[in-house]
Amino acid sequence: MIVISLLEVSKGVLVDGALSGPMRVLVPASLLVSFAANDGEELATMSATMVDTLARLPAAVRSRAGSRLEALAVSRRHVQVGVATMGLLYGAAALDGVRTAGRGWFYQDVQRAFGLHAYGHMAASALTRGYTSGVATSPTVVLPVWWWARSRLRRAGVPDRSNLPRAALIVGSWLALAHALGACAAAHGARTAPDGAPRARSAVSPGGGWLR
Repeated sequence: MIVISLLEVSKGVLVDGALSGPMRVLVPASLLVSFAANDGEELATMSATMVDTLARLPAAVRSRAGSRLEALAVSRRHVQVGVATMGLLYGAAALDGVRTAGRGWFYQDVQRAFGLHAYGHMAASALTRGYTSGVATSPTVVLPVWWWARSRLRRAGVPDRSNLPRAALIVGSWLALAHALGACAAAHGARTAPDGAPRARSAVSPGGGWLR
């Protein structure tokens, strides 16, 4: 047992159930890689594709939602502010992961929520039978990076302290804040736009959350 432990420590893999060596930084930092890829895609495509996405919803959904669907087409300014706000959360979570060597519940909660949200992107594309903002990087970046991070944590013997309801509450609340700030920024831009300039459009979704 002593020999095995020494070998694991020498590889920088396991030290008292914590990430060590380069993995102490690389594993939590992988959350930022996923965020940059996925939210970067949303930043580039969400405002431009949302109208088409909403038009491809099943007829029953469009009929039930009625004119409220039009309010879900967010402006580029809305998305910019929202993504920047979410970046603060993921940055704080990654720092917590480094500080606690992967053992922090806050880091684990946010990492788990971000990994799981990739399935939401893919479900949205299945529902609309086409591209939705964020779906391209969900199976190609978000899920593989999340699975890799989980495997490194397990290999390091890090206990799973994540809690799904708590993670949903934390990320969902911050998401609502990001949405609200984005809506305020877009509304301010619309009020201050010169006469004749295109008006930014943004509105809060019926559920109070962001389209993600």
